[in-house]
Amino acid sequence: MPELITEAIVLRRTDYRDADRIIALFSPDHGRLDVMARGVRKPSARLKAACEPFATGTFHIQTAGGRAALIGFTLSEGFFPLRRSYERLTQASYALGACLSAAQPGKPSPELFSLLQLTLARLAYTEQPGENLLVRFLLSFAAYEGLAPSLDACAICGKAVNAGPIRFSSDEGGVCHASCAPFGVPLSAGALEYLRGARHGLDAEADDDAPNTADGLRVMRGFIEANLGGRIKAGELL
Repeated sequence: MPELITEAIVLRRTDYRDADRIIALFSPDHGRLDVMARGVRKPSARLKAACEPFATGTFHIQTAGGRAALIGFTLSEGFFPLRRSYERLTQASYALGACLSAAQPGKPSPELFSLLQLTLARLAYTEQPGENLLVRFLLSFAAYEGLAPSLDACAICGKAVNAGPIRFSSDEGGVCHASCAPFGVPLSAGALEYLRGARHGLDAEADDDAPNTADGLRVMRGFIEANLGGRIKAGELL
């Protein structure tokens, strides 16, 4: 039977029958892979580590009849420090959930895979504010998926947005003048400026001020979930 060997990260695990699990993998070369891991819930299971969310490494997968089964695994990174902080664990899980919703079988996504790995590493091994890292991840994620929100010009009239009452409309695709989108989410000028800096990636300078970061995360979560078609429930991935 054919064997696939690929680098991947575990996005989600689901218990199946008495001792099995189904794991959703994200591979930079193959996109999403749903793989059966037989017997891994037994105390002495050899491949138990391969079924934990965030587990990254080389997966050996046997395919036959449209089904995939895990037969080998070598761990390269588990991001174990995430378990020390519920807040950072939840933020990291949200990033997994976004990738789980976006990853498609057979669609290579090396840039998104690298973005996810870098975000998890920053959350696990640095003191950078977690909310700020998640905002930056979501903005880069949106750009990779062709969903980047408009942050400079009104998404409705096309004119520059710099002052005055500002709204953010997920339906319209970004920031708007309040007169154009009166029912959009109110956004302060400071939060808009923060988002404009954060969209340049994890290494770009951006204002880490907590109020601006919280507002930026609020609108970006709403925007991503509106475009992915449903709420991302981070806790269900753990």
